[in-house]
Amino acid sequence: MKFRLSTAALEDLDSIHNHTLSTWGEEQAERYLAMIWSTFERIANAPRQWRLRPEIHPDCRICFSGRHAILFRVAVEKIEIARVLHDAMDFPEHMMDAFSS
Repeated sequence: MKFRLSTAALEDLDSIHNHTLSTWGEEQAERYLAMIWSTFERIANAPRQWRLRPEIHPDCRICFSGRHAILFRVAVEKIEIARVLHDAMDFPEHMMDAFSS
């Protein structure tokens, strides 16, 4: 199944990259982002294996990659990746308008 990243998810990745780059350097930033992209592929290959989290959003599923949660839903013929949030963040607060109708 294909996946699509929301604008918010792309912004999350940019923020993750910038923070990791400034804290741990270019090599670690590239490695960490590659791990997250690899997790997107794992989600796309078997999206329904990941736990539903209706307390976050009725259609939300969650998968962790390092210290980040990938919040997504299974839509018609694609995976919608809504956000990539640090595990210390308040997920429901950041998911209010995360999925398109």
